Amino acid sequence: MGRSISLTKEARETIKDQMRDHGELTRDEAYEIVEPHFMFSPGDAKRREIYRAIQRIMTSIRSEDGKRSCFNYKTDTDSVYVNIETTNNMQSLDAIDDQLRRQHQGLGVSMRRVSRRRAVLQGQTSLDEAYNQ
Repeated sequence: MGRSISLTKEARETIKDQMRDHGELTRDEAYEIVEPHFMFSPGDAKRREIYRAIQRIMTSIRSEDGKRSCFNYKTDTDSVYVNIETTNNMQSLDAIDDQLRRQHQGLGVSMRRVSRRRAVLQGQTSLDEAYNQ
């Protein structure tokens, strides 16, 4: 679906500025910023909710041992759901594997950033040292 067009650029920038300036923002604070700028379309809202319902159904599909079995990946034109337990499509499995690998790498990067910030806050390293590692 891409970036939301139901928010003005001003609202998105205000939220980003708040996060940059304060480091934290509650959901209710974000709501107060966004609400005056939100442009509501019933048709778009219905479509988003249907897609969310589909996503919830697909992610609830589990293997016999209770592990998640259904994943999705994006093509140039669509989003494809794949049950990795039953598919015979090697290209779909490759796409899911690639996506999971990128997510795993991204989580590793984020975990290292959290550790660096924690070290700065605990006085174990300086800000310059932490971000030049």
